[in-house]
Formats: sequence, C-alpha cells, structure tokens
Amino acid sequence: MDNIPRGIGYFLLSLIFFVSLDTVAKHLSQIYPPIEVAWGRYIFALAILPLILTPRRMVQAARTTRPGLQLLRSLLLAVTTYLFFLSVKYIPLADAVAIGFVAPLLTTALAIPLLGEKVGARRWTAIVVGLIGAIIIMRPGLEIRHWAYFLPIGTAVCMAFFTILTRILARHDGSDTTLFYTAIVGAAVLSIAVPFVWQTPAPWDWALFALAGIFGTGGHFSLILAYRYAPVSLLAPFTFLHMVLAVIFGLIFFGNFPDALTLTGAAVVAGAGIYVFRRESLLRRKTAASGDQG
Repeated sequence: MDNIPRGIGYFLLSLIFFVSLDTVAKHLSQIYPPIEVAWGRYIFALAILPLILTPRRMVQAARTTRPGLQLLRSLLLAVTTYLFFLSVKYIPLADAVAIGFVAPLLTTALAIPLLGEKVGARRWTAIVVGLIGAIIIMRPGLEIRHWAYFLPIGTAVCMAFFTILTRILARHDGSDTTLFYTAIVGAAVLSIAVPFVWQTPAPWDWALFALAGIFGTGGHFSLILAYRYAPVSLLAPFTFLHMVLAVIFGLIFFGNFPDALTLTGAAVVAGAGIYVFRRESLLRRKTAASGDQG
C-alpha cells in the first residue's frame, strides 16, 4: 500500500546512509587501499545481514530463479563500489558524486537494446546534455585534471548495467534475494582480492570499516522500504539531493567546496536526469491510461 510521506522519508534516510558511506570511504581510502575499504564495507554488511533477515528468510533468499544474473549484478555493484572508493581517494567527494549522476542517463540509453524500451528524441537530447554536464566537471583539455576524474564514468557505466539487471531481476526474485546475493558475492569476490593489498587496520579504523558496512546495508534496506511505499517516478528526483549532501559533507569533513564549473556541470547533469525521470513517468502514465481504456 502506498504511503508517500513514509516512502519519501525512507528515501531521504537512504541518501543520508549513502553519503555517510561515501564520507567514511573517502577517509579510509586516504589510509588503506580502496579495495580493502570496499572489502570492509561488504564483510561487515554480510555480518549484519542476519539482523535484517531471519534464518528462514535467509534460506528463502538464497533461492533464485536467475543465479547467473544475480551473480553478475552483485559483481557489478562490487566493481562500482571499488571504482568509486578509488576515485574519492584522489578527488573531492562532491565531484565524484556529480559525475556519477550520469548513471541514470546511461541506464535510459541501455534500456533500448537490453530491455527493448523506446527512447524518443527528447530523452536522447537530455542524455547528451547530461553527458556534456559531466564533461564540464571533468574539463578535459581545459586544465590538468587528475586521472581519477575519469573513474566515476566507469562507476556510472557499471551502475547503469547494474540498474538494468535490477529491473530484470525484479520480475523474477524478491528484494530479500537481491539483498542476500549483493552481500554474499561482494564479500566473496573482494575477499579473494584483498590479501594482495592488505594493510592491518588500527583498532579505531576497524570501527570505521564496520560503520561502512552498516551505512551501506542501511542505505540499501531503506531504499527497498522507500520503493515499497512510494513509486519510483515520485522518488527519483530526490536522488539529486545526494549531490547537496555530498557538498555539505565534503565541506565539513574535508574542507572541499566545488568550484563554479563543477557546480554548473552538476546542475546540468541533475537537470537532465530530472527531465528524463519526469518524461519516463509521464510516458508510463500515458501507457497505463491507454491500457485501461483498451
């Protein structure tokens, strides 16, 4: 049953969790290899999973009708996490978040070949405009920019494929199954890689690794609850508050504030994304209305 205020509340809570995760990850990535930080985020997420899913639900969650897609989706999220943590090791948090916002635009483009959806000229224009916004932030050729500015593009591409697979799996598996495989696969894959870069964390930093796991799991769980109570089309525009929070957290914890070009590029990306979300919502309503009349 829809409960719009509750859905918005859970969605805003998820954004707070995610930007808190980003902030902890940026701090830890200054000290430890980003792949180890990503490992800690998944290991502690796996550790607290039994607090969210009862043993019976855990057994049920392990059953999937699409194991290959679940594995691929979870692997994509693990790669996305690593690339993002690697990027914020070198560049401001708000810059990485802003560039990463091209992911929803790439998702719309990929929905054509992978989901068979139709995208008209208006949304294609918005996609191009959004990519121009990302270029404004990165400024290739205008000044020397750190190579890590290109990592959020890789993050966005992985996230776009991840979102497409999430849409496909929603037709076959429940949210518990998706949450279960996300934690299991991420922890397993990164546990294989982390011994090659391992640095033993200080006692206090173990607590921060645990917080990363809590924030990541809390964010995903809050997001699941948000979509339970409110439609995606209504919640989607609130996604761009992540950028606002990233600016605030980046200023408070790291003393970084985006320059004028970064803010301009972020506004362009956000505007293009909001337009695409609104346009897709309008088209879905029209399609539903036509179906009802038919």
